[in-house]
Amino acid sequence: MENIILNLNKARAKFKDSGFHLEVNTKIKEGETILLIGPNGSGKSTFLKTISRHISLIQGEIVIKNKNIESLPISDLSKLISYMPQAPYIPDYFDVFEFVLSGCYSPEKNSTDKNDENFKKTYKMLSSLKMKHKWSSKIGTLSGGEKQLVLLAHSLVQNSSIQLFDEPSSSLDPYNQSEIIKFILNKNNKNQTKIISSHDLNLSWKFNRVIMLKNGSVFKDGTPKFIMTTKHLSGLFEKDIEVVKLKNN
Repeated sequence: MENIILNLNKARAKFKDSGFHLEVNTKIKEGETILLIGPNGSGKSTFLKTISRHISLIQGEIVIKNKNIESLPISDLSKLISYMPQAPYIPDYFDVFEFVLSGCYSPEKNSTDKNDENFKKTYKMLSSLKMKHKWSSKIGTLSGGEKQLVLLAHSLVQNSSIQLFDEPSSSLDPYNQSEIIKFILNKNNKNQTKIISSHDLNLSWKFNRVIMLKNGSVFKDGTPKFIMTTKHLSGLFEKDIEVVKLKNN
């Protein structure tokens, strides 16, 4: 039997005071790695914010592990879901280490008994992302790409069951974009579900599922092999796009 971790049942959300609506009806299995793609304004960020409850539903429901997401206390939800936004505000006066370390703590409990473990997790994460030399730096002194890596470390160190990433590599150079996505996916275990939005279509082959969004709804949904075709991409972006496979990629 399929282990469904998220069920978006005719979930409908509105973005602020705009006329834009997102309406999604889909199920997500535990352990899936999903890439969200689509034109600007298609609903990718709204999709992630709706799951993380940063945007409330106006219709339908989202069920996580058989519980309606609206009924869960924020403290419980934060243990199940981590969310890396596209353009967050991080106070410049935070030290890198202290900001990443804060991702280890639940809002509902005192974790002083786990201080040593959390320090080790934080140091290991910064080392993995080649940012340990910046551990004592203030956030305000970092470049845009470095800030993105720190935010990524803060999100990954939470080790949540469901991990959401909105354009996690947009400020990085082409080589590091690919390396960071690979790093995120390699941190996956069979019980973790990861949903990542990106404009880099070449990343799709690293995922086991692609969801195409257009005008606030699902345009196509399936494996990269069947979804990433000339016909589907041309229809999604309303441009002539040709898919060419090079060296098994």
